[in-house]
Amino acid sequence: MQLKTTGNRHAAGFSLLEVLIALVITVIGLFGIAKMQAAAIANTQVARGQSLIALQLESLAGAMHGNKGFWAAGLVPATFSMTGATVTDTTGKLSTTAPDCKATTCTPTQLAAYDVQGWAAEMNAHFPTYSAAVNCVVLINKPVTCTVSANWNESNLAYNQTTATLAGQTAQSLTLYVQP
Repeated sequence: MQLKTTGNRHAAGFSLLEVLIALVITVIGLFGIAKMQAAAIANTQVARGQSLIALQLESLAGAMHGNKGFWAAGLVPATFSMTGATVTDTTGKLSTTAPDCKATTCTPTQLAAYDVQGWAAEMNAHFPTYSAAVNCVVLINKPVTCTVSANWNESNLAYNQTTATLAGQTAQSLTLYVQP
């Protein structure tokens, strides 16, 4: 007995239209993945900058801890600021050009000026738009306490049209409390 087949023999397989639609959907998905990857890289750069600022503030705190003859002895000015490689100090203790304390013996005041000026130069090399301020409180029979604040601009990435107005430069700040 023979089986009788009905239907069109040419109906098997995919049409070119179905293949084209599948290809378009795949391409749209790949573009979405590429955009997510770009956003992840941008966020990593922002986090990197914030981490480096935190490490720089910790290095200044370490220099303050290492020179207790100046910072803990109450010789510190009440406030000073840094912008670029310039240190501004009303007393002149930290803004005066310091000798190279790696090559010569320095007093605690000279070492503090050397450390702060070197720190400002390093910050300027990595974050040219930064500014920093240090406010210290010196009380009799109390430990010296200082607040170190850094401000900088970081770039943001727009994820879509609604966040495009938020893209660009955003002012950031970080504050560290130090007791030398």
